[in-house]
Amino acid sequence: MRIPIISIVIPAYNDANHLRKYLLSVSRSTYTDYECIVVDDAATDEAVAVAKEFAGKVLELNRNRGPSFARNEGAGAASGDILFFIDADIEIYGDTLSKIALSFDNRLDIDAVFGSYDDRPGHLSFIAQYKNLFHHYVHQNSNVNANTFWAACGAVRREVFLEVGGFDERYVKPAIEDIELGSRLIQSDYKILLQKHIQVKHLKRWTFWGLFKADVFNRGVPWTQLMLRDKVFPNDLNLRSSQRFCVAWIYLTIFASFFVLLLFPESYLLSLLILLIGIILIPLFNTPFIVFLLKIGASASLLVFSRCTYSTFLLRSEFHHRSIYTNSLQQPDKYKFDPEGFDSQKITNKTHEQ
Repeated sequence: MRIPIISIVIPAYNDANHLRKYLLSVSRSTYTDYECIVVDDAATDEAVAVAKEFAGKVLELNRNRGPSFARNEGAGAASGDILFFIDADIEIYGDTLSKIALSFDNRLDIDAVFGSYDDRPGHLSFIAQYKNLFHHYVHQNSNVNANTFWAACGAVRREVFLEVGGFDERYVKPAIEDIELGSRLIQSDYKILLQKHIQVKHLKRWTFWGLFKADVFNRGVPWTQLMLRDKVFPNDLNLRSSQRFCVAWIYLTIFASFFVLLLFPESYLLSLLILLIGIILIPLFNTPFIVFLLKIGASASLLVFSRCTYSTFLLRSEFHHRSIYTNSLQQPDKYKFDPEGFDSQKITNKTHEQ
């Protein structure tokens, strides 16, 4: 069987330090049949210089277009059988590329795969630990037959990617462009597999506001719009049964508190008590994650934070989803991009030493 060539595509925008660490990790790979393509999305730091030092191909865009456009440009310049999309703030392991190649070799019916973050986040800040460990837990406890895709560490057969038209370039900022691609792959009867043993290290430093904005505004809200557009509500790593029940619990609690207040106007304290009890019980739906944190020896403060953020994010995202559902994305007729037409100032090539 012919060994597949993997084309690694990395969109880079003002993240030179992390990009260097990532490219160094690629250079230590035990799998040698690959090409590395860095797409500079008009960065203002040293990303281009770093990329030219390590990468086989460097594409420099003439203006910032966002990760969807950058990934499509990289895919257009790729010559490999497999497109491996990964973010610039990731480190891979020596056997990561081998695991990706084997995933496609062992299952010819598989068209795309993705992995997860490992349980040893690269940044030691409190918020980064929570975000990355929660992500790891969700992916490690999800259905392997996926209905979505993840571009931080995801691979797809090149011909399949081109057939469905690549990433939707209307997502000009990091959002759900990978989830949306996964939706179109599934609708086109392609098969996506969650490979839990393919794990990478995330280096990003998260802040509380950055976490809130990413989970609610950049991911949660557009994802809800996508489900409303496609009228598909998959029960996979994006929406579990316990979360559906939790949303129902939220509405039941709110209804009960207002119902008591309506029948007994003077019983506002009872109404408030019902509401508070309902909110306090919401984190119980997050108990399995608490158990996971205990097993890996997480601090008590991280356990408390996980309960609080679970309640806050779920409530905030749910009410925001309901308020904007009429603005759902309208599916365009075509997502096709021209693999030959690069919107780049230049392509810098350097031969990769096998």
